[in-house]
Amino acid sequence: MSAELWILVATALLAVVTIGAAVIAVRAARRVALPPEPRPVARAPYESSLVITYDEPETMHVPHELQPRIVEGHLIVPPSQQQVVNTALGRPGVRLSILAHGLAHALRPESRDRITAMMRREYRRRRRERLQAGRRAVRAGRPTPPSEEWLGGPS
Repeated sequence: MSAELWILVATALLAVVTIGAAVIAVRAARRVALPPEPRPVARAPYESSLVITYDEPETMHVPHELQPRIVEGHLIVPPSQQQVVNTALGRPGVRLSILAHGLAHALRPESRDRITAMMRREYRRRRRERLQAGRRAVRAGRPTPPSEEWLGGPS
């Protein structure tokens, strides 16, 4: 097997592991329940004349079709837009098609070439930095001898 094929296989494997970790993280985040926001408690005013009042948030206008209603003795609450999107994108078929599309895009020749070029540039940049750091370390460890004008010699 060529080195490019090994890199391609390793990249695909890494992508699958990353997507799996992302799915697990999203599921764990959905399970975490946020604590309810504390509501202000009305207290008797103290000796000062300062009184704090809290206004109720303004309610948004909801179209008639999206308002909860009772049908045949059952309360029907239409889903919010966010719930519809989560349901549509949460289906296994949709997730699989998104994964397949991403893998197909990553495995296209132009994407592979772009990724290979980026890796090559990064490798060269890091190598250049290592060489420069090595040269600086050699210079720092071996200071140049002082010149004649610093020693007060003949001018």
